[in-house]
Amino acid sequence: MHSDGMLHQLAEDILSVGVDVLNLQDLVNGIDWIREHLVGRCCIELDVDRQKITPYGTPADIDRLIRQEIETLGSKEGGLCLIYGLYPGTPLENAGAVMDAMERYMGYFA
Repeated sequence: MHSDGMLHQLAEDILSVGVDVLNLQDLVNGIDWIREHLVGRCCIELDVDRQKITPYGTPADIDRLIRQEIETLGSKEGGLCLIYGLYPGTPLENAGAVMDAMERYMGYFA
């Protein structure tokens, strides 16, 4: 299930009807809230930030972001999928840094 909105009040109901995968945004819901309420209960399909860090940060900032998301939200129960949308104006070096970080940490919970 996809949502661009805040799921704080709806998460329990969504999970209770058998939703296995939640596609949500960390900037809206908060990475700590996602960890506390969803990790291990469903597969989290996280939309990697494309508004602040990936277009304006450095490759090191991007690596830190991806690593933090994987360390915080990854689990063998449920799972974690990262998705990324490349938008106009994002430096190609930064888009490459996203892909490099995803590849670097892809086996973190294997």
